Amino acid sequence: MSVANQTALEAITVSRVYTRRDGSIIQALSEVDIAIEEGEFVCIVGPSGCGKSTLLQLCAGLDHPTKGSIRTHGVPISGPGPDRGVVFQKDSVFPWMSVLDNVEYGLRCRGVPAAERRAAALHYLARVGLAEVADAWPRELSGGMLKRVAIASVFANGSDVLLLDEPFGALDYVTRHKIHDVLLELWNEVDRAKRTVLFVTHDVNEALTLADRILVMRGGKVVDNIRVEHGRPRDDETLAEPSMIAIKRTLLEHLGIGHASHALENAQ
Repeated sequence: MSVANQTALEAITVSRVYTRRDGSIIQALSEVDIAIEEGEFVCIVGPSGCGKSTLLQLCAGLDHPTKGSIRTHGVPISGPGPDRGVVFQKDSVFPWMSVLDNVEYGLRCRGVPAAERRAAALHYLARVGLAEVADAWPRELSGGMLKRVAIASVFANGSDVLLLDEPFGALDYVTRHKIHDVLLELWNEVDRAKRTVLFVTHDVNEALTLADRILVMRGGKVVDNIRVEHGRPRDDETLAEPSMIAIKRTLLEHLGIGHASHALENAQ
């Protein structure tokens, strides 16, 4: 008998209200409910200012809801924790540390013995193709390589839940696709259970390439929840299949790009 997956990350009637300096009120999130199962890869898409990054920051424990609660494995989130790894849009490496020391940093903060953390860091640097630059300084690496360092860091730290906020938005097309492959390969590690991933993106194709499920946000609310049934790996040919075009058309319409949606349909 198969056992149903447990909920790894959930937001329960979450609202977040900010007060500007002039006293005006900003409703960043309004009664958001989401539930993400263990091992799911979920992407959030939506226009700028819709609340995507705010929701991810709440999940990371970097901010707190005005109303409602966010939980990991049923436990309310009160702040950052080692159970959640975060990759931001901007590079978050320490420039005064070597690549290897950067990857080890989270493990060191958790008190992991030196030999164990060194072995884990070297393992994941090798997995992301950076074994030869372990002793390099971050300034000596390209943007794509720095993103690989960030990915190696969150996987080495052993977090069960990974939160990524538009991490690849500044990369070129080829580099981004290569890093997608690296991320999915690590996520699909055969020697451990899959991590749970919440991935914020503006890029519809990126969401279609990565996600098991796509949440669409607009005006601080989740307005759609779309499951992507297609298997992996997914390439440009996969994204051109009718089922994927249909999802893309729906996403573009949510984003208010109706003319692009119709152009996709007419091209079939």
